[in-house]
Amino acid sequence: MNCTLNDDGADSILSENCALLANRFPGLAALTGLDSDEGRDYLSKKIPDDWKLLDTPAGCPTLSASGVYLHSRHNPLREAEKTLASASGGPEGLLFAGLGLGYLAEAYAQAHPDARIVVVEPDIFVLFLALKARPLAHLLNHQHLMLAVGLSPQDAYSLLEKTSALELKAVENPALMNPSRAWFAEFKEISLRNSRKNEINRNTLKKFGDLWLRNMVRNLRNLRDAEGIDSFKDVFRGMPALLVAAGPSLDSVLPRLPSLARSCVVIAVDTALRACLRAGVEPDFVLLVDPQYWNWRHFDGLSAPRSVLITESAAWPAVYRFPCRSIRLCSSLFPLGMFLETRTGRKGSLGAGGSVATTAFDFALHTGCSPVYTAGLDLGFPELKTHFKGSIFEERTHADSRRFNPAETAGIGALYGANPYPAPDYKGGTVLTDKRLSLYAWWFESKLAACPNIACKTLTPEGMKIPGFTTAPIDEAAGLPDRRDEIDVMLDACLADNTDGLNAETSDEKKRIALFDGAVQELLCDLEDMKSLTEKGISLCRKTIPADPAGLQKLLAELDELDRIIIQHPVKEVAAMVLESSPPRETAENSLALEDTAALYRAIQRAVEKNIRYLRTFY
Repeated sequence: MNCTLNDDGADSILSENCALLANRFPGLAALTGLDSDEGRDYLSKKIPDDWKLLDTPAGCPTLSASGVYLHSRHNPLREAEKTLASASGGPEGLLFAGLGLGYLAEAYAQAHPDARIVVVEPDIFVLFLALKARPLAHLLNHQHLMLAVGLSPQDAYSLLEKTSALELKAVENPALMNPSRAWFAEFKEISLRNSRKNEINRNTLKKFGDLWLRNMVRNLRNLRDAEGIDSFKDVFRGMPALLVAAGPSLDSVLPRLPSLARSCVVIAVDTALRACLRAGVEPDFVLLVDPQYWNWRHFDGLSAPRSVLITESAAWPAVYRFPCRSIRLCSSLFPLGMFLETRTGRKGSLGAGGSVATTAFDFALHTGCSPVYTAGLDLGFPELKTHFKGSIFEERTHADSRRFNPAETAGIGALYGANPYPAPDYKGGTVLTDKRLSLYAWWFESKLAACPNIACKTLTPEGMKIPGFTTAPIDEAAGLPDRRDEIDVMLDACLADNTDGLNAETSDEKKRIALFDGAVQELLCDLEDMKSLTEKGISLCRKTIPADPAGLQKLLAELDELDRIIIQHPVKEVAAMVLESSPPRETAENSLALEDTAALYRAIQRAVEKNIRYLRTFY
């Protein structure tokens, strides 16, 4: 077989494959231009000169990209069959890193017509040459095929995550990945970061799930009555914002904060409020989204009558007694709050990257502010300092300081307790950071990649460098036009309009309360139903294991059906937030399966009962 870029037979194959692609994936075909002769001609001319389709002795083509063969030079088809035979992974599906000429994915498609097939190929030229080289009907007609082609590493990861494709076993053939080695390296780094993030989230949930639940049920009336943040959407479009974080470099900005507040919308994190007030500035907005008691302590003894507090329904209950101008809620990040908001109206979503600073940054974007200046967003320990002077952390360590446990001991723990390492700062040097803070930096980097038109500048270049951020002298922000009166008028109007709407009609208020009460009752009913399902499951597991195969099959079928109902249950995630894991037991095979299943049902039952008990106690 002679298959070159100018071969008429190859052009015929290309047309047939592109027709299949356009029928199956019309969006991909249109975006790449593969749905038209003009688009295909354009791609053909853009292919690098050292990318070549070549014959093999076996009669099936291979591909050489920059001198590196993606397939065998002798028999690519047999090579794919051997690779597939040695690849671990069942018939449920595989994720293929790199397409090449499609041999590997197509061989799997023919062997597993009901499996999921996900192909990740960064380079559009590889897809083009695969479509030109050989008929791919077996692959393109596969009913469970998904193609992730030409995406950025971040977009590809998001797509695979949303479609649960990351749960599939990955087949990583270095030769197929070679044309996009840098892309796959970045994708792997994103995957590792997300794995660390998910591990942190799991550990956090295990540690704080019960606290979040207790806080939320105590705050249900606040969730019912407080307004959301949608009224601030794009209110300050085009105005500069100053995000005040609580890193040690904040000390250098505090003397200029009053002049900065004249020209910028001031958005402060909870840990920085004390510093702002000492500098004589009440922020326009303060954000607190952490549910722990010690986050509330950052507000203890303070008041900010001109500030709007943005918080979450799982915050420490005393937060709702903070003396401020208004308290507004962002949408809940937790299943119980999501369940209720889905039925009564969302408050307005903000991103969560593990730090309140990430949420505050997302709120700045929510209001339409640009540019966004930051101060104290260090994500590290410049000059080996951990916090600004006078922070709660610093005061607490000095108050607890003893002869054999001085304040320096706590400082050393904060510096070196999370695998510290040097990272680049904005000045060409390095700053000490750790894995936790680097995850926050990655969140900012990802957010900026999705919002390329937003200008973000730091006034404190001592901190860890975040790709996409630039530096700016304090004089630049302080020298902007005075817009304080304009900011105050717009904020006054926004809050007044919202309050007038809330109190316009008593009947509307009653309807809102009735709607929320109905959602809580629906939640309780669903939890009771889930409890009944777990009781049924426990009862089935207590049955004597039938000796005959038919009886055992019937019992297992009943349990499978019960599991299906539980997995699809509307309060599954609500219960999972406080679910305690049950370790497997060492028993005989059949007994092991049933006892492990019964232990899981009991764990779900305890989680459901805890939700019911808290809801009935506090609402």
